[in-house]
Amino acid sequence: MARPSKKIDADALVGEIALMRSSIWQNGKKAVAAIITDATTDEALLPEGAVALVSLTAFPPGAPSSMMRDVPLYATARDESSLPAAWVKQ
Repeated sequence: MARPSKKIDADALVGEIALMRSSIWQNGKKAVAAIITDATTDEALLPEGAVALVSLTAFPPGAPSSMMRDVPLYATARDESSLPAAWVKQ
């Protein structure tokens, strides 16, 4: 069954600030700021509940920048079981 269209423009997400939680930094307990550098809203590629798949450049404290690829982006923060997760900064 196809999911309903989410009407999100992938180009509009590029350059936006997102927060992400990743097992790389402090065992997933730290939300770090990231910049969305690429995005896709192809329905066939999206995990359940995600609004887009994005590439992020994250800036964790005390570490050099790190590029993350194909991270699901959610409208709000997800629970601890969905690492890595990213959501749009409010």
